[in-house]
Amino acid sequence: MMWNEEISLPRNYNVPVMLRRLGADPLHNLDEKEERLKIPVVHNGKSEGITLRFHRTEEGYNVNLTGDTVPPDAACAKAESIFLWNRPLETINEHFYSTDLAPLFERFAGTPLVCEFETYGCLMKTIIHQQLNMSFAYTLSSRFVETYGEMIDDVWFYPEPERIAGLEPEELKQLQFSRSKAEYVIDTSKMIVEGKLDLETLKEKPDEEIMKTLTAIRGVGPWTAQCFLLFGLGRPDLLPAKDIGIQNGLKHLWSREDKPSVQEIQEKSKEWSPYASYAALYIWLSTEFN
Repeated sequence: MMWNEEISLPRNYNVPVMLRRLGADPLHNLDEKEERLKIPVVHNGKSEGITLRFHRTEEGYNVNLTGDTVPPDAACAKAESIFLWNRPLETINEHFYSTDLAPLFERFAGTPLVCEFETYGCLMKTIIHQQLNMSFAYTLSSRFVETYGEMIDDVWFYPEPERIAGLEPEELKQLQFSRSKAEYVIDTSKMIVEGKLDLETLKEKPDEEIMKTLTAIRGVGPWTAQCFLLFGLGRPDLLPAKDIGIQNGLKHLWSREDKPSVQEIQEKSKEWSPYASYAALYIWLSTEFN
């Protein structure tokens, strides 16, 4: 039976900028103008595309969730884990108004950190996107999901690890993966299938332990692990200082001729703690929406 659930969002939750950023991924079923998108939800072996419709109120925004086979409480919990409605965005904004990132937090005020829709999918996407320009990165992750994943209710679901663990590198090379990247994706999936990497257990660990676990995997460096913590787990206090987008964004913000060094960014990020992830997000926004 079809159900509807209405959720009130924080007063300053910036839906337009959030949706515009999500629209960069061609796999997302999203209508920016109608402020509607669908998310993949799996519960007790059932998969469904849950529809989210955002609409303006006198206070800001509410969101209406619609589904059928997945129960509403499970769908709402999944949506909350993705969109992090409960984060104190006003407090985060105020934290940055006294820093040199204030212009970005005024321009993009209330833009939330949003997690990837699937945890395993996030890890695969992050490995796939390593050292690629954004256009080809999305082309490659789209090919991966469209070839091995599944579309249900007009929503793409990433493939199960078992499916990818059974592939040969040559199959991914046909999608224009490099051999090494194909091996990283397959080998990491094998670790999950064999129980050597448990993403659900990992969610409960502190950042440092997760970094140590992930960077021990062949093909997963600090950047990949940090991006997984950011967009897979929504951790609030991470800044990937080696990221080119971060470096270019700060170069522009600080009116510099050269990109700032990794060490300088790491030192500066101490001022942005405990919300360094939001610093990273807003710096990326400044490069994406210039």
